[in-house]
Amino acid sequence: MYIAITLKRYRAVKEAGEIKMHVGSVAYYQLMLVCQAEYFRQLLKPVT
Repeated sequence: MYIAITLKRYRAVKEAGEIKMHVGSVAYYQLMLVCQAEYFRQLLKPVT
């Protein structure tokens, strides 16, 4: 019984960790896109 509860909890924690990692990577990717867009905007400013 105790082992089953521990396994369930471990699985829940593991899933939560994976979700957090996924959200974090998506947020990081979006941040990189924004930074890239700003960088190119600054780069192209003198040209126009």
